[in-house]
Amino acid sequence: MPAASGKTSKSKSPEVDQAVVTSGRIFHDGILDLVASPDPCRPNLIFYDGRKSKIASRIRHHGTWYCSPELDPSIASVITFPQDIDPSGPVVELFADAAELLQGWLSLPPEIARQIALFEATTWLSDVLLNPPAAMLLGHSMAQAVRLFQLMRYGCRRAITLTGLNRASLVGLPMDLKLTLLIGQPGLPQNLSHLLSAANHQGMRVPGRRGTVLDWVGPRAIFLGSMSGPWSWSGEALWISLPPVGPGLCLPGLTGKVQALQNRFLRFRMDWLRKSQETGYSEYDTPLELLDSQLAQTLFACVRYEPKLIDATTHLLRGLLEDARTSRSLDPDLVILEVLWRPGHTLREISVVRITHSLNKLLYDRKGRYHYSEEEVGWRLKQLGFERVRGADGKVVRSSGENEELLHRLVRRAGLDLPTVPGCPLCAAPRVNEPE
Repeated sequence: MPAASGKTSKSKSPEVDQAVVTSGRIFHDGILDLVASPDPCRPNLIFYDGRKSKIASRIRHHGTWYCSPELDPSIASVITFPQDIDPSGPVVELFADAAELLQGWLSLPPEIARQIALFEATTWLSDVLLNPPAAMLLGHSMAQAVRLFQLMRYGCRRAITLTGLNRASLVGLPMDLKLTLLIGQPGLPQNLSHLLSAANHQGMRVPGRRGTVLDWVGPRAIFLGSMSGPWSWSGEALWISLPPVGPGLCLPGLTGKVQALQNRFLRFRMDWLRKSQETGYSEYDTPLELLDSQLAQTLFACVRYEPKLIDATTHLLRGLLEDARTSRSLDPDLVILEVLWRPGHTLREISVVRITHSLNKLLYDRKGRYHYSEEEVGWRLKQLGFERVRGADGKVVRSSGENEELLHRLVRRAGLDLPTVPGCPLCAAPRVNEPE
């Protein structure tokens, strides 16, 4: 597998030069993957054909030698690889144990623990999912995210915890390893967030250095802090609100359990890929009630071969979709767009005081619990990009050409189904995908 950025492997001898460097291959009669070795910078390869496995530094298959990449020590020190395939226990127990670890060590509510465990499972299939899922984590303290990422690093496939990201730093990562990115960065730049979302579809490439193109497809979990809106991620995502941080986590006590989790998830991956080859796979082979959501289809894909998990997962995903609809109806940024829609077509200006009153009334009617102040609404209008000027009644949003175009663009980007206004050329314009 060619490196997607800076080299992750270096030639050590003429013998190795003749081998194909890979971080994983899927063949019709078996699967190659990476496992731990005594040298953390040079993981071993494992080949599994459905009956038996073989572990070695180099493996010959169909006349070709394959070897693993050489990792930079800074990368090797933070990625956890399975040690072997663990054949013990059914998949339903694996999912239950993964959720139990999250509950027991982080005091997460059972529902949230099951959602994160399902996300962890998808990371082991991210190279074959059309659009690997993203998880957006909300909370008031970075300590919440750090503790969660410490445990997710063992449940996810090839996870690496990062902060201080920008486009240049991502270009330098060895994304050919199919990393799971655990990003703790409140205030992640919106343009970078949207790029990560747009690039997360199989077949999409990102321009790299010196005329190269990069493959950035892979799962991401991003801690956004306590302030976020519909613009934090430009696609569907698993939105999770973290509870207050509890007692400190003692990682040494987890070593045995989390390593066993890695080994069991590797077996889950191998078996899932084999079953997919035998029966065929479509992300659209899901219950009808989940067909409107790409995220739901992707999450359901993990359990499509597990009859004992299908009903419970369908119930979980049904709840996630309902929560997502409720969250959208209470999202202040989206409600502000609703409030501005009709006045933006009929009035010369609308005061921030009136916008605030209408926003709070709509939220109250929808059983919302939070009452926004005029200052908070003014800040959100600024973040959305609306120009405000001082009028007779304080700050106002005028129906200028720029504000009108922005309103229509944001409404379309957010997918709001608002009535078209007769005579408005912007409403009558063809609906095309808005640029991020």
